[in-house]
Amino acid sequence: MDLLTGIPGFAAVLAVGVVLALWTAWFAGRVRRWALQENLLDVPNERSGHTKAVPRVGGLSIVLTVLLGLLAFGLLIPLETPWFWILYVSGTLIIGAGLIDDLAHLSARTRFIIHIVAAVVIVLWIGNELTIVFPRAVNVTGPVALVGIVVFVVWNINAYNFMDGIDGLAAAQAVVVGLVLGGIAWFNGNAPLALTWLLVAAASAGFLRWNWMPAKIFMGDLCSGFLGITFAVLALWGKLTETVPTTAFLILMAIFYTDPALTVLFRLFAGKNIFQAHRDFGFHHAVRKGHSHGRVTTAILLIEVLYLTPLAITATLLASTWSLLTLAAAYLPTIALALYWRAGREM
Repeated sequence: MDLLTGIPGFAAVLAVGVVLALWTAWFAGRVRRWALQENLLDVPNERSGHTKAVPRVGGLSIVLTVLLGLLAFGLLIPLETPWFWILYVSGTLIIGAGLIDDLAHLSARTRFIIHIVAAVVIVLWIGNELTIVFPRAVNVTGPVALVGIVVFVVWNINAYNFMDGIDGLAAAQAVVVGLVLGGIAWFNGNAPLALTWLLVAAASAGFLRWNWMPAKIFMGDLCSGFLGITFAVLALWGKLTETVPTTAFLILMAIFYTDPALTVLFRLFAGKNIFQAHRDFGFHHAVRKGHSHGRVTTAILLIEVLYLTPLAITATLLASTWSLLTLAAAYLPTIALALYWRAGREM
């Protein structure tokens, strides 16, 4: 077996990932020092999940590491260059909007317009290959697919931003999803996609050195939005190359979709502004019930690793209509969990 393929090759890539994680941890420490010097602090208020000022924009360590990696991949793997540029261009738009919002303020309407523009960039770049496919189950093309992709991308950006509300949660999710989907892509023969997923996982793992409870730095909107659009692009890449099923991605995102989706719906029904900052997400309620940030994040991680990951792998192996059963098995319990924690409703 070639050392660049299969299990030995994947082990070698993971070793490189450890080095990247150490680099990002060091880099995040430097960003934190700079943020403290420049007084770039997230000062708590009545809607915050923390009680003392914490440096923000720490996600610069993740986004710059990933962007440099994408540049390197684009130069070294020419056959897959378009995907790297799709992510680079659309991701930079989201980073710019997030950075402005972190340092000053950007209206919700302006952010939303930028999110749509980034989504349209992705759609135009993909072009005639545009489809929405559940493995051998549902196949949607044409204008419906176009609108669906735009909604999918914009939702990913905002859902990830919504879930970046307690210590370690957003970064830990990126580690789990990156490792699992990177592994699936690798063993299905799509090494460039696998390397990109693992790059995201490694950078996020290094950032956790500073973001785990008690968080010493926050990633900020520039990074949570970037992770959201990165997930969307990599999910489309895996789907269009038939190397990572859509169902596997959706399964791993079950908690990150159900909590914000139910929260948005309940707030809409209650006539509340869904763009206004609040602490009505299910994970917020869990913290206010007395559970620490670390305990809530750890519980979600255990669900991801012990329950959702096996379902995602099973969906990949099935690669048929039967994989929709694994999707139901992922979402029914997570919807019930979000309802139990009263997502979108006041305590």
